[in-house]
Amino acid sequence: MGVDGGNNMVVRSRRVKALLVGVWLLSPLSAVAQQVAEPRLSDAWLATLQQGAARIAWSHAFALRETNADALEGERRRLAAELAPLTLGALAEGHPALAQGLMAWRETLEGQAALPARTPGRHDLPWLGAHQRHDPALADVRLWGHCAVPSWVEVWHLGGVSRLTWRPGLNLTAALRGLPENTTRGAQRAVLITPAGERHRRGIAAWNHQATPLVPGSRVMLELPPGVGDAGGIRRLINERLPAYLATRLPGEECEIQGVKGSRDQGVNE
Repeated sequence: MGVDGGNNMVVRSRRVKALLVGVWLLSPLSAVAQQVAEPRLSDAWLATLQQGAARIAWSHAFALRETNADALEGERRRLAAELAPLTLGALAEGHPALAQGLMAWRETLEGQAALPARTPGRHDLPWLGAHQRHDPALADVRLWGHCAVPSWVEVWHLGGVSRLTWRPGLNLTAALRGLPENTTRGAQRAVLITPAGERHRRGIAAWNHQATPLVPGSRVMLELPPGVGDAGGIRRLINERLPAYLATRLPGEECEIQGVKGSRDQGVNE
């Protein structure tokens, strides 16, 4: 084949390819492929950074997925309602200090709105970048944001709810020792809730003690000991469901919260 023949083959080949490309561009499949990719939560974080946002503590970043948002108010009300008979039972059994503590639990739940909240788990940009399959569509996110790292850890003990000042090296044992003895007596286990909303069940009695460091913004709930609310399974319900609810609380008080429509609220208090 001569040079001219080879050139003609190349030209024809290019024309065929161009024709195929044109057909593909007119096809429904092409229309789908050319659509802008659905925005993800990571895109929202990147946009926030590009807007010159203040330094973000990714350990205290959060997001609330639509699938979790609507159920939180009902869960808050249910937990508060379940604590009422538990408090009366403690009074009837001659445990006024425990009754006072359970009443403080109930009052704390009743005094805090269910929203804003977060879905437990990691939703920060570094984590999403390393786990792209878990990067949610922005349309599936009710709100997202981050909190300034607080100076406290919150303990739900048998005498009520206390916020203790965090200090470097603080662990669960030291935190509990800083509370009155009657607020921890009889408790055998605690649930640690990290700023990301992860829950870890830890032994706190002499026979099952586990070393547990605490970071600022953590929450701890002492499980109700055996004999408290055993009737009707209330103890089990509180020990399981209250830590799960606390894991939806924001990991700080000075927070910047954004919604899918771009609304922003700063300095949100829990």
